[in-house]
Amino acid sequence: EQPNILVSAPICTQDFGWNADMYFQKPFSERPFSIKWRIMEIGKEQLLSVSQVASLCGVGHSTVGYWIRENRLRAFRVGKQYSIPVRELALYLKSKGQEIPDELSDVGSQVTGSTIFQNCWQYFDGAPEVHDCDNCIVFKKRVETCFTAIETGSLGCPTDCPDCKYYIETYLPKIQLIQQISSPAAISKDYYLWGGNKPWAELCGVSERDLPGMGIEQVFRTDSLEMVIASIKKSIFGDLSAPKSHRAFFKNAGKGKTAVHISVYRLDDPAEGVLILAEPG
Repeated sequence: EQPNILVSAPICTQDFGWNADMYFQKPFSERPFSIKWRIMEIGKEQLLSVSQVASLCGVGHSTVGYWIRENRLRAFRVGKQYSIPVRELALYLKSKGQEIPDELSDVGSQVTGSTIFQNCWQYFDGAPEVHDCDNCIVFKKRVETCFTAIETGSLGCPTDCPDCKYYIETYLPKIQLIQQISSPAAISKDYYLWGGNKPWAELCGVSERDLPGMGIEQVFRTDSLEMVIASIKKSIFGDLSAPKSHRAFFKNAGKGKTAVHISVYRLDDPAEGVLILAEPG
């Protein structure tokens, strides 16, 4: 059963007595009373609004927006608004050496240095491998999931994803479950494939090595694309009314139009990711 989505401003335990912005600029240890937060939940994920993050961190809304646009702070849209997972805020603050607010202490205590996400250019900074990060579109545009920019042809990587140490350590552990599935299976996020198993690659008419970074529009034919995207959206937001399977058609240069039935399942990790299973027929 999916929990209700609750969105609200912070609830104060007493009147401020002074300007709220001045209050939040004070160090956490000097705040004279606590703030109780109502945090909205989607599945098991606790989320904060931009206003809540700004208040917790003592910064303006525009600063939080800048963090999100620069892919420094992970967030996703709920309607027209951004929502930030509590854990991602704790990770970001810890990576910057900032104090974790008391309101997030339960989450902050679970965050360790080893779980802090690194972009590829941060990972390879000072590494012996030669990466032309300065001229790479991933670095220039601050693309978080680097292999989604493969189609631009402007990457500075000397190796393909399956041979890349960063991909192997950062992304491969999140998609290894597909290798235990005998039917065609792939994991997608933001309408790009993170990877797929051999049966999936065969349906696409490509090598497994070519799957990371493929867009959904490269996998499915135009007459199936709208339905596939709608199915992914419904799965991400826990729409229980969504059909369990859909008939769709793969693109395959060698076999032409290939009919399948696909099922889409939301994943907790990666957040907003989906597992797509296909059954020929």
